[in-house]
Amino acid sequence: MRIAVCDDNPKELERIKGCFCRIQGYDLVCSYFDSTSTVMEILKTENSPYDLYILDIEMPGMNGLKLAKSIREKDSRALFVFLTSYTRYMKDVFDVVTFDFIEKPISDEKLLQILERAATYLNITSQHFSFGYRASRYSLKYDRILYIEKKGRQALIHTFEDVYKTNMTLEEIWKQLNPKSFVHIHSSYIINLYNLDRKDNEIAIMRNGEKLHITKGYRRELAMRHYEFVQGGMCG
Repeated sequence: MRIAVCDDNPKELERIKGCFCRIQGYDLVCSYFDSTSTVMEILKTENSPYDLYILDIEMPGMNGLKLAKSIREKDSRALFVFLTSYTRYMKDVFDVVTFDFIEKPISDEKLLQILERAATYLNITSQHFSFGYRASRYSLKYDRILYIEKKGRQALIHTFEDVYKTNMTLEEIWKQLNPKSFVHIHSSYIINLYNLDRKDNEIAIMRNGEKLHITKGYRRELAMRHYEFVQGGMCG
């Protein structure tokens, strides 16, 4: 797992570095920065240099929140953990789809919890859904799939870039999917919870802005699954 830690306080950086040194069982490549400008320079040459960013919110110049928003414009998959001594930032951090929020000082136990959830998330989103249509075979990473739609005798797999067809039924597709990531919202729709931007009682709005109707029979299941998804820290 590639991790970037950015905090302008040298003592906090050393504390976090010490936490990582004491944690065993993970293949980690950690980089430490004392300014957001250094991270921005790296982003100019690399689109997705890190899987997980641990960012202090209060820093001079571009703060951690602004840095996260800039990263999000280039990398929709990055995970963000924000560090702060003030709870007043709670609402703001979730405007950039946050993985976690930690009050300083960070502890070994809390950092280990974050790594466990991040590893689970990265494992799930790196999985693939494979299918065929006519003479072609496709394999799509989970994190690119928005939703799957039943259309007559076919199913349409909607991604950020394209729409794919398959003659598989929704039932056949469902058996291949990881239920931690996907959920039915309608007899004709299966959505990817990771790419669900927000919802109300009747409408699910996906990350690309598309709005899908949630039928009454699936609302309770969706509410429960979405709560578990968020509580488990699976939303990036």
